[in-house]
Amino acid sequence: MKVSDREMKVLKVLAGHYNDEGNCLYFRTIMAETKLEKTQVRRSVRSLARKDLAKYERGLFDDDGTVAGSGYCCTRAGKELVAQDRLSE
Repeated sequence: MKVSDREMKVLKVLAGHYNDEGNCLYFRTIMAETKLEKTQVRRSVRSLARKDLAKYERGLFDDDGTVAGSGYCCTRAGKELVAQDRLSE
């Protein structure tokens, strides 16, 4: 499966927060960790979701337990792809 450098950068951030419960991230968190612009993050996560490497989730909660929007999280396949990429470095 073809993944661009920018998509891999985003996927590595998502995979870094991965757990079996799906720990999802807001765009602003991904932007801060990748130093990419919002448009670049949006395109990357949507492309990753079409490839089943990330998934969209609604109804994310903030630290206070308040519903605070939506975001993306890494899938198991995405986590495995990042692990393979790290092995090849």
